[in-house]
Amino acid sequence: MSQKFCTPVKAVFLQVTWLVFLSQVAFAGAWTQKKKGYFLKLSVNYLFTTKEFNHEGKKLDIFQERIIYEDTSFRDVNITAYFEYGLFENLTLVANLPFKILTSKRTEIIGGGLLARIVTIHTEGFSDLSISGRYRLLSKPVFLSFQGGFKIPLAYNAAPADDGAPLGTGKLDYEGQLLAGKSLYPLPLYFTAGIGYRKRTGAFHDQVFYATELGYTLGKVLFKATFDGLKSTVAPPDIVGQPVVTPLPGGGGALPNIIVGDQDIFKFSPSIIYHFSERFALQGEILHVFAGKNTVAGTTVSLGVILSK
Repeated sequence: MSQKFCTPVKAVFLQVTWLVFLSQVAFAGAWTQKKKGYFLKLSVNYLFTTKEFNHEGKKLDIFQERIIYEDTSFRDVNITAYFEYGLFENLTLVANLPFKILTSKRTEIIGGGLLARIVTIHTEGFSDLSISGRYRLLSKPVFLSFQGGFKIPLAYNAAPADDGAPLGTGKLDYEGQLLAGKSLYPLPLYFTAGIGYRKRTGAFHDQVFYATELGYTLGKVLFKATFDGLKSTVAPPDIVGQPVVTPLPGGGGALPNIIVGDQDIFKFSPSIIYHFSERFALQGEILHVFAGKNTVAGTTVSLGVILSK
């Protein structure tokens, strides 16, 4: 009885899929905007990496576990709009939308190792629109709020025909989180933290996410550092080596049991914000993925313009 294996192209797509699901939504803390107040941040973000964390959390070269690929790299350049608007004193609308330009590059070893070809694939377009509402529960002794919303996939192909990295899962997700914040005035310090749960649809498992942030103000400059984590409710699967199909007696075959998109991600993000005025500021940020499973390992450099009222 013969065996049927997934094509290399299909296998690459299944693995590249989970490389691009890094959460781009900024952790904004517990506070709500005043009525008709707003906060708009437009940022340009750049990530280039040749490393990944596999399903066991080991840091490897991308596709190192596949001997037919060499010199593999992944680049994510995106322009992201993050917006908050005070609908009422105790209710703030929050939205986030990235436009992504993704590039996957690799050398394929073919012909029993006799030939090599360089493959470069680009994917670009709008990713997922995130919309949520943040409702103030308490203002003293700590600021406490609840934020709930959903992620809407836009008009992109979740399985690009050219084997390119997808712009998202193509599935609707729901989430809710509890946020707390505290100003340490008269010290120029603040602290905020949150924990949440994301309900995912399709062939993806739910996720728990959390973040903590500490900020310090010195004149017109705000220094802050954020630690955030994203953890799947099940252990991320071993994607490598799974796409094997054995034909059933009499023809046909069993579909490969492959789950993509399940990840653990842990990031540390220091940043500096300089306020030119009450309404205009610039932000420089570094987002470093220092641990995880089924995700890229690398550092995103971000530069943002902030308008507020």
